[in-house]
Amino acid sequence: MVFAAILNVGASVMNGGSGKGAVDFFHGLQVAVMMTLMFNLTQFTWWTCKRSRVGTTLQVHQPTLLVLASAILVNVQPMWILVIGSWSLCCGKCEDIMQQPGCSSTGYTYPPWPNTPHEARTCAAHGGNVFWDESYCTGKILSIFPTVASGWAVQILCTWGGYALMFVGVLQATRLHKKLGRKWRTIRSAHGASPAPAAVEP
Repeated sequence: MVFAAILNVGASVMNGGSGKGAVDFFHGLQVAVMMTLMFNLTQFTWWTCKRSRVGTTLQVHQPTLLVLASAILVNVQPMWILVIGSWSLCCGKCEDIMQQPGCSSTGYTYPPWPNTPHEARTCAAHGGNVFWDESYCTGKILSIFPTVASGWAVQILCTWGGYALMFVGVLQATRLHKKLGRKWRTIRSAHGASPAPAAVEP
């Protein structure tokens, strides 16, 4: 997952505008890595719960459901960014994207398709997309974090919220918190039971 996050930074740092091969490659690879890791983690959690937990289906597989929800949520942002990059869905001003002021009825356009370089793809005024404002559409400004409220909502609720669910689900499945608690109590008990050092006579 850290590797996938590095790929996202790599794509952002190498961002040179819509349609750049390196950007598309990194975004696609990030989605592939994240989906592979997260859904393999879901399988691991399912088998762990099946082996070690008893009760109803919900009691046994509650951690599995949490990790499954995490896998879906964590992949929302990279998949959305991949779609934006693949179809060049960043709405910018006509003069910035096509160097033709008034190229569309709204004054804004998505980058034109390669086979129709002089045909505007009209989009709504105010530009940008769900993650970034219009100033990022030309590729001259690097984009690592969202710059609009909707982008931050996706980042916090889906990405960070997904990781929080993953953390809770894995802890429940492995009972790691209980194992650490027992180990801590054992260490504390052993420390309390150890004899005090003998006093040294003068």
